[in-house]
Amino acid sequence: MKSVTISNREIATMAFDRLCKENKTDAAIRLAHAMLHSQSICLGLGDMEWDIDLTIQKCGGEPRTNYCGYAARFHFSRETEMSEHRYRSIRNEIYGE
Repeated sequence: MKSVTISNREIATMAFDRLCKENKTDAAIRLAHAMLHSQSICLGLGDMEWDIDLTIQKCGGEPRTNYCGYAARFHFSRETEMSEHRYRSIRNEIYGE
């Protein structure tokens, strides 16, 4: 099975588009703000952070839990490896490609 390396920024962009599609506007705006002004997003225990975290995971990303175990961080400048089939499936689900 062939794998591809995807930038975390692309994963975050797909997550943003998915959040918009699901009418989770506040979460989408928070993610967009972090993408424009930070190198990462810190995801705590709130409902909005939970929505962002789950959506990033659905888009192939893997937010990392910090040493305390209370918050996860997703770094936009890193990369994630996934199967090409999974990547195409995610893109098709979001964009209909």
